[in-house]
Amino acid sequence: MQLVSEKCVVSSQDFEFLAFSFAQMRSQGRHLCTEAITGNMDDDCKMRFLQRYDHHLEQLQERLVTV
Repeated sequence: MQLVSEKCVVSSQDFEFLAFSFAQMRSQGRHLCTEAITGNMDDDCKMRFLQRYDHHLEQLQERLVTV
């Protein structure tokens, strides 16, 4: 496990799984509130999660355009 901050102990695999899952739901048309998803995260966790979410969402949207 990797220590992200004092309050948030999360492995990078957890962030990847969650960020990809939420990005996939968003790319399929589901409306998600990232503020609700990240509401209990501290600033470091929120920043890391949103970076990975944006990355996965961009990749998924690019795939939809090329198909």
